[in-house]
Parts: sequence; structure tokens; C-alpha cells
Amino acid sequence: MPLLSTSLHVPCPRGCSVRPRRPHPSSPAEAGHASNGLEVVHVTPLKAPVKVDWHLPASKSHAIRWLLMGALSRSPTVIHGISGLGEDAQSMRRVLVQLGLRVEDADDAWRLQPPAMLRRPSSVLDLGNSGTALRLVAGAVSHLEGPVMLDGDDSLRRRGLGDLASVLEQRGVQLRVADAHAKLPVDLHGPWSDASEPVVLRRDRSSQPASAMLLASSLQSHDVQVRFEGPPRSSRHLALSASIAEACGWPGQISAEGMHLPCWDLHAPSEVRLPGDASMAAFALLWVRSTGGSVTLKRWPGQADALGCELLEGLAAKLGVAWSKDGALNPAEYESKPLSVDLCDANDLLPPLAALLALGPGGRIHGAPHAVHKESNRILSTIEVLGSFGLDAEATDVGVVVQGGQRPAAPERPVQASEDHRLMMTGMCLAASVGGAIVGPRLHRVADPGFLARLSETGLITEVRTVSP
Repeated sequence: MPLLSTSLHVPCPRGCSVRPRRPHPSSPAEAGHASNGLEVVHVTPLKAPVKVDWHLPASKSHAIRWLLMGALSRSPTVIHGISGLGEDAQSMRRVLVQLGLRVEDADDAWRLQPPAMLRRPSSVLDLGNSGTALRLVAGAVSHLEGPVMLDGDDSLRRRGLGDLASVLEQRGVQLRVADAHAKLPVDLHGPWSDASEPVVLRRDRSSQPASAMLLASSLQSHDVQVRFEGPPRSSRHLALSASIAEACGWPGQISAEGMHLPCWDLHAPSEVRLPGDASMAAFALLWVRSTGGSVTLKRWPGQADALGCELLEGLAAKLGVAWSKDGALNPAEYESKPLSVDLCDANDLLPPLAALLALGPGGRIHGAPHAVHKESNRILSTIEVLGSFGLDAEATDVGVVVQGGQRPAAPERPVQASEDHRLMMTGMCLAASVGGAIVGPRLHRVADPGFLARLSETGLITEVRTVSP
């Protein structure tokens, strides 16, 4: 039977308070595992999908950054276009409220009233599943006097602060991890020291530590020089951070070699509007290829806001999806020549794009060694998900190689999504054509809470079940 309206595929209404997937104690049920088995979404194969409007959720990358700027600003701001935001953005909002931000819900908007200064929270800051929120908040609270504890769900506990930890230690911030077997929870004891030597920061695994430093630089007591090391990854996300900071008055500089972070007064614009999340369009393309259905893509952002995912529009025809100017996506013949796709600045596309290559021309995804540092090791996890559907792919150090012209088969056992929403969503799109069961029925909520409701509108029948591990 279809999911009931009170179940997992209902979008978060405006202004709702989303409960985080609590890590205290570790709860397998919240990651999609029931206490006596695996909690899965069982999918019945869809024979004739109904054409639907595929509304992209608001970009959480933009939302999380603007929320921080609103909290640090010296004047109020309104964030418009919040529809479709998931748990990651809600986690950022909740934590910033703990730090003193006031948020008023309006029609498809949040009105932000910043505090005179951030206050040290009286309880743990739980960032849920969001690595971006964790690192941006860590960058800000590291400037506070006294300890602040940061935590998250099981997935975030495995990821931790990453290279930001080294940066904070270089600036005299004390870090204490409570559990020797995890990277969170962690106590940060600031503020920064008055050290004058440049900060050395690796860029080859993530741009988030650089974004964290840049976006919190208004809290500095003196100018800071940052020297980058390693080949840059996810440069478009760092460019987004710089663009948002510049809109708030940031006078610093950023180059391939590093950043100059001067002291400055932050004044966020009185109003900003969030674009759609371009990375989520990959699932619309995969849906069309997998099911043979058609959709109309809504809220596709401009190139400046697509954060590297604008490559989807150029690749669509080669992958076997006709993309019209009005956003209509329809199945078409794919290109016979294998593709080579560089995901250096868009590694979030790896799981659905690998599936699209398998169903289409095949090819090579490269430039994404940093995908191993996401919610899961996305290179190996993508291979596992595709393999569950009988689709062959080979992992490389920088991505995957996929044979084209393949057809999925119904998986013999539940498909492991590795607590990664993009793997769960990839599995759902493939299962729509052949059936299957995907572990983690709530994983999509971190980025696209309306995902399952959208699939239900096409006629897809899903049911949450508990099965043996």
C-alpha cells in the first residue's frame, strides 16, 4: 500500500521544527535500522509513471551559509525561498538559535534577528547529519571564550571536523574528543590566539574548512593569512562562500594560493532569496532514464548558483534525456560514445551520475577523490548500490568506471544506502523500474523532504517495512 500522508514522504511544512536524528545514545532506528531488523522502503515496480512537476528543494548550501551570516550580522535579514529545505538546514537554524539568533517564520521565508554577539550555549550543539553546518558552526564558536560541545548523528560522528581541526589547533583552540572511537562529540575551547604566522590549510579533501574560516572572519581580533596546500576541490562552494561574504561587506581576498582574512563588520543584506538545489536535478534525470517517464523540472537555478552541477544540462542529451527550455525532461536515445566527466567541483553527483552512465553510454567519472569523505565513502558505496541492481562498475582512486548499455535487475536483498541520502535516492530511482527494498526510509529528509511524495505522485507504490538483516 502507498505511504500514508502522515508517513515519511510528506515535505516539512513552513516553520516546522525538525527533530534531529539524535546520537544520544546511538539510535539505529533513526539511521533507517529498526531495533529487530532493517527498516526499508519497499518499492513496487512502476509500469506507467504519471508525468509530474519535479520541484527542486531550496539549496541547503546557500541556506546554511546565509543563516550563519544572518546570525553574525549587525542588522536583521530575511531569507526568502525556503521551501523544500531539509533537516540539514533545520539543524543549522536550530543550533544558531541556541547561540542567540531569533528566527520568525513568514510565508516561504525566515526573518532573522541577530544577537548583539553570539552567546555560549548552555547545552550541546547537535548538527544532525550536516557536515557543512558542523564545520561552519565550529569556525564561529571557536572564537568564543570557554568550551562549546559539538555533536551529530552516527554518520557525522564518523566524519568529524576533518581538516578544520588542524586549523583550529594552529590558532590555539583546544579540542577534546569525548569518545576515542569517534570524531564527535568534540569540545572546542576558544578563543583564537594572537599568533601572526599564516594558517596552513589543505584544499584537497574539502573546501568546507576554508569556508568556515572565511565566513567566521568577522569574529577575528586581528587579520589572518591562510596558505592553501594541495589541489583544490569543490572550488565552487568556496567561491559561493566568498560571494555571500562579499554581499555582507567582506573586504578580503582569495586566490589559488590562499586567503587574506581581515577584520571587518558584517552587514547582511536586508533580503536574500535561495535558489533551487541543482544537484538534486540528477535524480530527475535518473528517474526519466530508469522508468521511461517524463517530468517537468522546476526551480532550476542559474549557472552562478548551480555550484558545478550545471554540467547536468549539457550532459542530459548524451545520457539519454531530452531537456527542453521549459524544463521538460523526456527519455531519448543516449550517445553511443562513452563519456568522461570531471566531478572535481560537483562530487555530490557521483551516485546518480554513475547510474545514468550504466543505463546509458557508460564512461568514466574522475576528479572526485574527495567523495570518500562524504556521508559514506561514496566511491565504494556507489559501486555497492549499483551492484545490488546487477549494474557493473569499477572503483578508481578518483571516481568510477562504468560499462554502458546495462539494464537493472531486481535486487535479491535490501540495498544498503550507507546512511547516505544520495545513495538512498539513487536506489529509489532504480528500484522504481524493477522493484526492491532500500535501507533508510528517512535519509532523503536531510536534503529533499518532498522526494518520496514526489515519487508517489507518479504512481509509485512504496511501503515501509522491517526485514531481517
